[in-house]
Amino acid sequence: MDFRLSVERLSRKKEFYSVCKELDAQKPASYVGGEDIYNDDDCWDFHKYCAKEFAKRGWLSLGWPAEHGGTGDIMDRVIFTEAKGYYDLPGVDVFGVGMLAPTLFAAGSEEIKRRFLPGIANAEVSWCELWSEPNAGSDLASLSSTSIRKGDEFILNGQKTWNTGAHRADWAFGVYKSDPVGKKHHNLTFLLFDMKSQGVTVRPLQYMNGKHVYNEVYLDDVRVPAGNIVGLENGGWDVVNVLAGFERSNIELVMGLVKKIEELTSFCNKTKRNGKYLSQDPVIRHRIAGVACEIEAARMLAYRIADQQSRSEMGLMDAAAMKVFGSELAERVADVAMEVLGPYGQVKHSRFASMNGVWEYAYQANFLSVIALGTNEIQRNIIAWYGLGLPRMK
Repeated sequence: MDFRLSVERLSRKKEFYSVCKELDAQKPASYVGGEDIYNDDDCWDFHKYCAKEFAKRGWLSLGWPAEHGGTGDIMDRVIFTEAKGYYDLPGVDVFGVGMLAPTLFAAGSEEIKRRFLPGIANAEVSWCELWSEPNAGSDLASLSSTSIRKGDEFILNGQKTWNTGAHRADWAFGVYKSDPVGKKHHNLTFLLFDMKSQGVTVRPLQYMNGKHVYNEVYLDDVRVPAGNIVGLENGGWDVVNVLAGFERSNIELVMGLVKKIEELTSFCNKTKRNGKYLSQDPVIRHRIAGVACEIEAARMLAYRIADQQSRSEMGLMDAAAMKVFGSELAERVADVAMEVLGPYGQVKHSRFASMNGVWEYAYQANFLSVIALGTNEIQRNIIAWYGLGLPRMK
């Protein structure tokens, strides 16, 4: 088996990394990580700038069918995502490009694709996901918000929560109970609507440090054209399962860890403690090497999932496995970094802050990834049920 990239593929990889390196040099000082685009106006403007740079090169539609303006293939998309993740760049709408577009290809009508894909590919429309509710998170099928059909419209009512970037989004996709007396998993409908629609209210949910990333979204008699449905009426659960796979299978998180380990290794090669470089400490060497091996394993798992996607063979277990392994690996990497840095790892705004204080934030924020997009406990159940054939709990 030959794992080497073709000459043409290597050339594209060089271009991806070259453009991303140039954009990396233009990051605003306030940009620490991807979520900053929702909190900071300068970071949001930088995100939109990067998106336009990627769009004009056709990189937001990598792997799409040619009839919808697609360029390259899924492996090109993976390598581009590697480059973007390595330089920790924004510019790709995780909801529009990463989740909704592939879902439309899998479950949307031709009319829906024609209407909504161009805005995603051209970076003209930003999206958000209206998923969780106060009493329906991991058990999404227990949601209570409703979409009752009246003629050619659905009337939406209810509350959504933990909605990343809803205050920046132009449009939203979400799932709602369309048959109040229907059987669970057979009573939901997947809809798209304009966030400027009458009856939509967005309220911030701020982090403890004051950042505004999450929101609550209230829906009061929001009218949505029936033509904005994806999939079948009352068949939204099938669409949810399609989208969940794309939600958890990209390589960006892994490449961000690659860059962070490189920076941590460089720090250890330049920093002395008790007269010796940190890199000469056998315990530190062992700990960094351990997570570096895990990162490479995660990278290969991401490649495997990309290959499965290219052949339409990816199952729920594969996406769940990547989500569990990648999110918990991010926690382990942050743990190792904090052990290496010691008390200095807790410093952010100081001349004593190592690597611009990036680990102070990473250590506190990484627990989010094991909860978001379906808790890892739920993912392990998916692996057990769909991958191992174990019985469901009663």
